[in-house]
Amino acid sequence: MKDIELIDDPRAIKVVMEETRSAILQALKLKSMSIEDLSFLLGKDNSTIYRHIKKLEHAGLVISTKKEKRKKGFTSLYERTAKNFIISTDSFFKNEYLKDLKEKKEYLVHDILEKIGFKIIDNKRFDEYFYKINKFAFDKILEYNKDMDINTLREVYSILAIIYVQKNGLKFNNLFEIKE
Repeated sequence: MKDIELIDDPRAIKVVMEETRSAILQALKLKSMSIEDLSFLLGKDNSTIYRHIKKLEHAGLVISTKKEKRKKGFTSLYERTAKNFIISTDSFFKNEYLKDLKEKKEYLVHDILEKIGFKIIDNKRFDEYFYKINKFAFDKILEYNKDMDINTLREVYSILAIIYVQKNGLKFNNLFEIKE
């Protein structure tokens, strides 16, 4: 299993973004599981989980790793193809569905920032900075391509964002209105 895998195919991104498939990927972070295990854990019937597993397999995000003997015979166990998946921000420009998703994500980020006291004044410049910082940080993390837990990944990402801002002299003056 790879430590980090970049997902840049718009079709694979669509597969990941679906709620049940996303939940399956989260569950498979814990351990390899069968369709029955996932069905029980997620409260869905076996046929539903099977269909979603097949889509994840086709997208190259899960694989059947081995057969395990159970009471009713043998069953396949599935696991993720990588410990961490990173969705390429470039892919959001390649497909209408993903463009819509990108816009919804941007709206959510803007909304959250405003609710915690940082109103964005210059949306265009903010989105441009956000894209460039994300791309730089993700590219560097992919270069490293070693195992790291999610907290370390967040910390490294934050530091890389600071480095990018400092290295490129990005100016944040008049980008936010800060509420006291």
